Amino acid sequence: MLIFWGGVTIGLFSIIFISFFFLKDSDLLENSIFLFFNKKTHSRLKKSFEEIKNLLSRYFIGLIIQISILFFIYSAFLLIFQIKNALIIAFLSAILNLIPYIGPLISGFLMLILCMSSNLDQDFSSVVVPNTIYVMIGFIIGQLIDNFFSQPFIFSKSVKSHPLEIFIVIIISGTLFGLLGLVFAIPFYTSIKVIFREFYSKNVSFKSLIG
Repeated sequence: MLIFWGGVTIGLFSIIFISFFFLKDSDLLENSIFLFFNKKTHSRLKKSFEEIKNLLSRYFIGLIIQISILFFIYSAFLLIFQIKNALIIAFLSAILNLIPYIGPLISGFLMLILCMSSNLDQDFSSVVVPNTIYVMIGFIIGQLIDNFFSQPFIFSKSVKSHPLEIFIVIIISGTLFGLLGLVFAIPFYTSIKVIFREFYSKNVSFKSLIG
């Protein structure tokens, strides 16, 4: 369990750290990459980097919106039913949703356990169970909003990819690279897609694949 949570923490902070410096010091990264390519391709590479920065910026803004919406919903239900450490539970549960597919399952289980354990001094059947059920209803509402509003907005609007396309990429990446693959799948795929679109836009086969 400790190894798992360590992997989750490292994965989340790695993607934030790397992406921040990619967006902040992009000129240094671009100049370093240019050294390995012919000068004729520099203009195309620069155009690709600009689009990647734009898409990733929109993607991370979308993630912040996603987390904020979930945090607000979770906090509201936890506070209404007077669950101890409500804001901390809401924050952890919202952050875990950044991990595609398995994140919501983990956050749901975490919220369930913490809600039940926070009121052990109360009557189990008349207080603990009803409060936990109501909080989990709030969790389901948050997930429905996330699945039908937040995620479609992030994937289709920010990174310009079809949800089915993203699903396949995440499954493959998670299978090959585990937890880190799940976390890095979308930013990495977005970057590769932009580069291929720029360099192979005239190729009919590639155009049909990457849109």
